[in-house]
Amino acid sequence: MSLISPDSIIAPWLEKTHPSHLWIIGPEIPPVVLDYQSYSKSKIQTIKPQAISSDIFIPKAALCVEPIENFDNLITLGRLRNLLIPDLLCFVSNEIPKDDLFSLAFQSGLLCQNKKQSLLSFHYSLATYNHTRSWNNPKLWANPENWNKYWW
Repeated sequence: MSLISPDSIIAPWLEKTHPSHLWIIGPEIPPVVLDYQSYSKSKIQTIKPQAISSDIFIPKAALCVEPIENFDNLITLGRLRNLLIPDLLCFVSNEIPKDDLFSLAFQSGLLCQNKKQSLLSFHYSLATYNHTRSWNNPKLWANPENWNKYWW
């Protein structure tokens, strides 16, 4: 069985999200992202995990190009997610338990192969993180007779 490359996952993700501003977490920008930038005019910025903070402009999407292989990398993912970046994509080695990423609300994706190892892609989308439930709306809360009457 032939595994796909990470580029085969990154390209459709970029087409789907169309980020106007993209953070690349890692040492360099992958060629597939440079190709995307050439025709989309997206602003792409490489950023080191230590530099992640809310003091700088928050992008529409972030891509972790280095595989998630240890607890420090998981902390980086948590920090990115806590900044409310709408879309995150990362690749995880087999050493990391999937439950650790599920607890950060990431969804598992496709299996791929880089030069060294096989990786599993994980995606986080703020839009699908917390779906609207029929019972969780103001109509069912206290004093429903006052809804749409007062502005408080």
